[in-house]
Amino acid sequence: MEKFGIKKILVPTDFSETAANALRQAIYLAKLNKADIKLLHVVNPVYTTGSELTLPYSQSFFNKIKRDVATHLKKIAADVKEAAGCKISCDVKMGNVGEVVNFISKKEKFDLVLMGTHGTSGVKEFFVGSNAYKVVHNASCPVITVQRKTKSGFKNIILPIRLGLHSRQKVDYVVELAKIYGATVHIVGFTDLKSSNKKDKLKNYVKQVEKYLKKLKIDFKSTTIFEDNFTKEILDYAKKNKGDLISVMNNNRLSLDNLLKGPFAKQFVNHSDIPVMSVPLKENDEMGFSPYLSGQMPGD
Repeated sequence: MEKFGIKKILVPTDFSETAANALRQAIYLAKLNKADIKLLHVVNPVYTTGSELTLPYSQSFFNKIKRDVATHLKKIAADVKEAAGCKISCDVKMGNVGEVVNFISKKEKFDLVLMGTHGTSGVKEFFVGSNAYKVVHNASCPVITVQRKTKSGFKNIILPIRLGLHSRQKVDYVVELAKIYGATVHIVGFTDLKSSNKKDKLKNYVKQVEKYLKKLKIDFKSTTIFEDNFTKEILDYAKKNKGDLISVMNNNRLSLDNLLKGPFAKQFVNHSDIPVMSVPLKENDEMGFSPYLSGQMPGD
């Protein structure tokens, strides 16, 4: 794998409070890491008026919207550049938010997407989901989603480790952020399998990550959790330990739990008021990116 570095950050915005929260995080990260920011607004050609969907056909209608949005984006960019000194650009596109954001992030080779999310629940969560998760679902790079206003930067990063081989692919992404922010990494081994063999295997995985972080001189804490509800247990742990970022794999493989509740990344994005970093799964890199993490694990 190519070394993960953060030099280009894409910030989709709908001008909401949560989008502003995401931009603040992006500015802080860009200043620390000398990264460039691109602000992107996507104009959806379908508008809701009352209880009906309206499709305005006039091209001049859309052109005016795009001009107005571009003017607003340029003002935000100018304010950011003056206040923070960041290199920042902006763009306006038309189309589906998730599709456009992922197309731009892949085409222009962004290292990270950082965006606000309003969250969602109930029937809307299961059948529709948030725009943020639609980006996460098909992203080619890590996506950090932010709901409420939080302090800039991350000091306690939650790193869940599960028995699946792909679970450890996110380790190097967490390592990079821990280096940038001087953060403590909380390694949280989790399994809902109760056999002693599975528990021992999980503990071996956790020890492996501990050894790797110790070698890199990254501060860490570790624990193991043997319970049934992964999302609930990780969110509870994060709140109890002042976690300010949770890292999860965006694994879209079907399982019974995913069929009932949606993929874990979706559950976290929609329900966590703590920022979430969703890392896309790389099928050809099962064990992990780091040379140390690429060997056969004890008990595999």
